[in-house]
Amino acid sequence: MPEIPIVYWNSLILKVQNAQSGERMSHMSQRAPQVEIGLTVAAVARRIGIAPATLRTWDRRYGLGPSVHVAGSHRRYSAIDVARIDLMRKLMLNGVLPSEAAKTALVQEVIPANLAAETTSTPSLHLVTEAEAQADNVIALDSPKAIIRSLNRAAAALDASGCDQVISNSLESHGVVWTWENVLIPVLVALGEKWEQTGEGVEQEHLIAESVTGLFRNLANSVTEPENARPVLLACAPHELHTIPMYAIAAGLAEQNIASRVLGARMPADALATAAKKIGPSAIVVWAQTQGTADITIWDSVEPMRPAPLLMSVGPGWQPDLPEGVVKPLDFTSTLIALAAASGR
Repeated sequence: MPEIPIVYWNSLILKVQNAQSGERMSHMSQRAPQVEIGLTVAAVARRIGIAPATLRTWDRRYGLGPSVHVAGSHRRYSAIDVARIDLMRKLMLNGVLPSEAAKTALVQEVIPANLAAETTSTPSLHLVTEAEAQADNVIALDSPKAIIRSLNRAAAALDASGCDQVISNSLESHGVVWTWENVLIPVLVALGEKWEQTGEGVEQEHLIAESVTGLFRNLANSVTEPENARPVLLACAPHELHTIPMYAIAAGLAEQNIASRVLGARMPADALATAAKKIGPSAIVVWAQTQGTADITIWDSVEPMRPAPLLMSVGPGWQPDLPEGVVKPLDFTSTLIALAAASGR
């Protein structure tokens, strides 16, 4: 069966939604109503249920913004503009990637919105909270469920740029900690379980892993004037291959303007000791995913230095019986807090 273009699906979604209100809207003119001033970004945000910051991002990133020019004022949204914004929202709720949804919304013929409704006291014209959206059986655009759906869709299509876009949007809107805990960990865990049960999904997991690593690495490298003179040193245990958590920590530190150095997978103990001597880190972090890779002897190679760095074993592989002076944080957030404190924050 030939692949059906995504634009066809986008159009089909629109037709189904429009058909539900076809009779009610049949009397409306196919031309936009003559509205002189249009709606402000705040008014459209209340009407559609999207944060003003998101609307501005859509305008800047996709060109899906206000087109009405008012002398001495900001541009305003016309009836057509509002209809296109609403279409993009609906497409994204159905799992369409933001870039594809925007392309469709910009070229698809739409029924102009009735802007006069904004002046009424209609109770539905308010920002939709995630709880309200779920109660109405609708997924909020910035909810974990909606972002996970978009990411899974991109991964299933092996769309690397789509994965980058979804994750990047989440990082921009919610930050590293929220995105890591609410989106990336659930997705990667689910793909791992899928592979264990069916032997499938490895290519999707690798694609997302590459995307996450690249984005986190870029964030970590974006710190140009760090607040810490002594960087945090991050490495995997000598036989550990999982590097993504190290880059997640580096990205989380970068959000606090804290510099770090990621040494990558399978770090030999003597090489870790050499690196520590060279840079005099504020903290040394070693990740171990499993008990089989949690080699406790790696800490024997780290010689005492002044000022003494914080020594931290991170990951589910480490057991409680660690050498004296080595700490094991409870979770991702507590890891970042401890490292920030060690870095002088």
